[in-house]
Amino acid sequence: MLKIFVVFHEKIFDECYEEIPRDILDKYFTFIAVNKNIPKKYTEGKYNVVNEWELPVYNDHFQSNGYKENSAIYHVIANKIHKDCKYIGFFQYDMVFTMNSINTILEGINEEPKCFYLEAYNYGFCAKETWNEPYVMEYLISHYEHFYNKKFSRSYKNIYPLYNSYVIPVETYEKVMGWVSGFYSRIAAIVVQRHFGHVAGLYERIMAFSIGEENLNMVKIEVKHDHDYKQYVTTGKDSLSQFNDT
Repeated sequence: MLKIFVVFHEKIFDECYEEIPRDILDKYFTFIAVNKNIPKKYTEGKYNVVNEWELPVYNDHFQSNGYKENSAIYHVIANKIHKDCKYIGFFQYDMVFTMNSINTILEGINEEPKCFYLEAYNYGFCAKETWNEPYVMEYLISHYEHFYNKKFSRSYKNIYPLYNSYVIPVETYEKVMGWVSGFYSRIAAIVVQRHFGHVAGLYERIMAFSIGEENLNMVKIEVKHDHDYKQYVTTGKDSLSQFNDT
């Protein structure tokens, strides 16, 4: 079973799913609405929508403190929504899906464990070019090595999936979140908050590093990240556009 979660804070754009038949949309896609203070706009009856703030386990701290899509990633596992899945995916409202992307995933999930990704970069890009606080990187590595009792590779041969957009085995998701969810408050406590959403950008990279270190077979899929959709929402830039050069 595959479940793809698409996170949105205001709108679901029909044109992002023009190639996706209704049965595929119904079977594999769940849309997570975040930030209850923003009115939602989407075609009624077309999408399986879950309101994050209505989940049985919900911590408003994540949205109110700028964790953004990381909040949805946490609340999926906190509410055990993933338990009937073999693979789980996370994407965002400004990404355009093709049937080629879905077919690539469906054909590949019965083989060796894979990470299907939108965009991925090496350690140098993720750690040096966009991290902004080197001491946080060192703290992260130390915490990772202590938790898993293994070395963090720092290898430039590894690639790490960014944009919090990927499809991974449920076992990988649970393993990663066992580490990541254990130190949300620790990172926030040592990071200087330069603007709302800064922690979200940091945790995007934390997720990328933790997934990349699992050494899965990395498969790029045909999903387009169309930043033009941001002009049609009223909430300003999201954490990804603030922390990536692409």
